[in-house]
Amino acid sequence: MAAEKPVVPRGMSKRSNTIAQDAATKSANATQSSPEATKKGKSIDPSILQASSSGDIPDALRKRYFSTTNKWSGEPAYFTTAQAKEPAFRDQGRRLITSSESDEVVRDLVAIARHRGWSHVHVTGSETFRRAAWLEASRQGLEVRGYRPSERDLQELDRVQRNASRNSIAPAVTAPASREPARGHRQADEASRQTSSEQSQVKNARAAQSQLRVIETVVRAALFDNPDAVARVMKVANDKVRTHLQAGWQFQAAKVRDTAVRGVEPAGRTRQGPGKERAPLQRSRGR
Repeated sequence: MAAEKPVVPRGMSKRSNTIAQDAATKSANATQSSPEATKKGKSIDPSILQASSSGDIPDALRKRYFSTTNKWSGEPAYFTTAQAKEPAFRDQGRRLITSSESDEVVRDLVAIARHRGWSHVHVTGSETFRRAAWLEASRQGLEVRGYRPSERDLQELDRVQRNASRNSIAPAVTAPASREPARGHRQADEASRQTSSEQSQVKNARAAQSQLRVIETVVRAALFDNPDAVARVMKVANDKVRTHLQAGWQFQAAKVRDTAVRGVEPAGRTRQGPGKERAPLQRSRGR
């Protein structure tokens, strides 16, 4: 009886792109968990156990992907849709495999690597995949082997990191709801005692911000292909506006006119719509 052929998982015919835990990290972990320590009953480094178990992915990805488990290898595969025939990636524990070069898939694989505590990763596959994986993993603070970045790659990484540092989300600070009526009255009295000068300063600051938003819109339209130049120009503009505010300059709120709704002639006369022209003056027949 002929031996059965091994079952090749779906998607293996294509070139495999992988993100794997770096061998250097595994050897370092193995040194920490020596055989002598195991014999003495000491605990094994949990990062090894976590890295070797497949299927351990963040909950957000688990809810977004559809998964199945290969009945022969026991490896889970993750699909973008319920009808997809090819998996977006497969999980072998210490190695994540995909035939895709999608930036979204790359971000998810790096997110899984970080979730499993990998500080060093090794990438293989196409150059496009390795470059995308290097960029995303480096941005997330992981050390990457398997791709040698060019000078422009390093410049892009620096730009991405600087852009990420400028974007932040902070919790809004709100005053707790007052449970005592007297306390609520005191807060209302304090708010009413705010001087007109303070209100004027707040209004002036908002007007300055509106002017900055208009400047940014114009600069981005003119320098749409040069984000670095946009950042430099806006930094100068912000510094000047801040200096003027401290010096007591007064700003007017920016006003944007929508000329697409109703055309206005140079003399200020409203343009007549079609079919609404004025009738010519009729001469009197008595003259």
